Amino acid sequence: MFYILTILISMAIIALFNILFTELKFWYIVGAVVLNTLSVIILDGILATLIRWSLPKKWFTMKEKTVNKKEISFYEKLKIKGWKELIPDLGFLTKTKKSKIEDPSNNEYIKNYILEINYGVLVHIASMFLGFLIAFIYPLNLFFNFAFPVAVVNFVLNLLPIFVLRYNLSKLERLYKINERRERLNKKTD
Repeated sequence: MFYILTILISMAIIALFNILFTELKFWYIVGAVVLNTLSVIILDGILATLIRWSLPKKWFTMKEKTVNKKEISFYEKLKIKGWKELIPDLGFLTKTKKSKIEDPSNNEYIKNYILEINYGVLVHIASMFLGFLIAFIYPLNLFFNFAFPVAVVNFVLNLLPIFVLRYNLSKLERLYKINERRERLNKKTD
């Protein structure tokens, strides 16, 4: 709901700015804002599909340690625990819901979860930057009227999930190591 409201409010602000400060017609402005917004959403969806289903899994499998303490500290300074639940979980699209760890003691499940997080991070990074391709929908002289503000909103709305995914990744990496240690101890006692 937070994302939908953010998008709608941003669209209204972009339209209002253009209504007040340009000579463009009202319906042209509304249409341009809606078209740019829908275009960036569709582009994000296409990028997500291409990245998730065409790139090899081996590029996204678990690494030794990918998130350091400075990065976690940065997220905690942003008070991520207070707002991370506002970020929508689209994990149902890949059958890996990221809102809850379903099987915390199963390292195969944890590895798959990490794989999906790594895919998600790349999807959001690509969407942040390639979202600016909507500049080519309208004449370039209108770039700052429509495409740029819509792409900036898209940039921010893709940056926030990266922070959440990376923050959660550190916890999953620790959980994986704890599970490994427990498995080794169980094998020794057997």
